[in-house]
Amino acid sequence: MAHTSAAAGPPAGRHRDVLVGPDGRVLWERTWASNVIADSLGPLLAALVKGDPQGASIAWWAVGSGESQWDAGPPPDDAVRRGRTRLYAETGRAAVAPGQITFLGGTFTNRLEIISSFTTAEVPAGPLREFGLFAGGTSAADSGVLVNHRVHPRIDMQQGFTLQRTLRLTF
Repeated sequence: MAHTSAAAGPPAGRHRDVLVGPDGRVLWERTWASNVIADSLGPLLAALVKGDPQGASIAWWAVGSGESQWDAGPPPDDAVRRGRTRLYAETGRAAVAPGQITFLGGTFTNRLEIISSFTTAEVPAGPLREFGLFAGGTSAADSGVLVNHRVHPRIDMQQGFTLQRTLRLTF
């Protein structure tokens, strides 16, 4: 089994969004940006290594409307968001299938990529300002263990739009 790793350091996340219109054209594509790994990742990884049933794998990618004041000013800083256990205002979530999570750079690495798409079937039309990855939980909002959180510039979802999101995690 091959083993490769990135530079040592704390866990980190980066993501990129692409918004596709009803006709299949790319409306915009954002550059890669950092996001916050939640403090709850440590106990979750320990449970996974131990084989404890509490150590559930990534199961849900949630999105939220966040707070409207983020449109005019800065969102909460990273230290505040690291301690969060849920989104500020979750509006929808999509299941993450095992095939959506892949190793980057080999068959066994400390880097994962997760790709998902959201339409108004999963997310009501309206503003999106945040997302989070959850281990365990159900389709119910705020369930599971928050692993990753990002506050991003407002995205106005409309009927027929598809938000394609790629997330890379390094442990």
